[in-house]
Amino acid sequence: MSRPRRCPLCGAEAEQAFRVGDRNRGITAQRFDYLRCQSCATIFLADVPADLGRYYPEDYYELPSLAELDRAAVGEASKLAMVRAFAAEGSLIDVGAAYGIFARAAQRAGFQVTAIEMDARCCEYLEAVVGVRAIRSDAPEQALAQAGPARVVVLWHVLEHLPSPWEVLDRAAEQLQRGGVLALAMPNPDSLQFRLLGARWAHVDAPRHLFLIPFPTLRAQMDQLGFEVGHLTSSDPAGRHWNVFGWEHALRRHPASRASTRFTRTGARLLALGLAPLERRGMNGTAYTAVFVKR
Repeated sequence: MSRPRRCPLCGAEAEQAFRVGDRNRGITAQRFDYLRCQSCATIFLADVPADLGRYYPEDYYELPSLAELDRAAVGEASKLAMVRAFAAEGSLIDVGAAYGIFARAAQRAGFQVTAIEMDARCCEYLEAVVGVRAIRSDAPEQALAQAGPARVVVLWHVLEHLPSPWEVLDRAAEQLQRGGVLALAMPNPDSLQFRLLGARWAHVDAPRHLFLIPFPTLRAQMDQLGFEVGHLTSSDPAGRHWNVFGWEHALRRHPASRASTRFTRTGARLLALGLAPLERRGMNGTAYTAVFVKR
């Protein structure tokens, strides 16, 4: 009999949830075990690959022109508005900034932006094209201290990729000033899509997604760190986009090797439209966005 596995976040025993391959990118034929914590309900990758970096190939990001970036940054308006409802200006740290869509939006809104990113090309782009300070690091819990005090820390679909998410939140809490804002978005394991699709859900994204953390578990951790919930939604514009994305990937038999067809794109939009009364109710959306305020 195999030894019980322990949850990395709370230490409780965990049980097998599912086994799945790299359906989204097909970088390996290996299959990966995900476990579910019997206490906090977090789903996590059982054995994180030692060479995790190879699952983020060079073409993971396609760097846009500045004009293309500016057009994309317009789409960050809703997230920016959520942040600015609690912090209208000041120093902002964008953890896992990629090539800087939100960093650009925040910069243009008047924030002094520092980006933390592990990809070297993205860091060069952030500094040379976007014009923000970039710290290259695959250990944001260390880079946050280097970034300095902040009014805002954002992690847009980043925490699920990190081996030590609680440690990153600890460091972010230390860097934030009193009344500061921590905003994040994450896949929602309580979503309607995940309940229906299971291991076929696009946001499992093995092995890049190491944790699928239910919001109540995250909220309890943030409460211990001295934060209260300022805003929570799973049906904001970004969340609705991820709903369509999830259905589209579910309709594709081989997402890693075959592009979407007109059928899958149309089918996904129709599914999202038909299920909108359910997906937009409560916390049924594919991803949640939360804003926490430091007491």
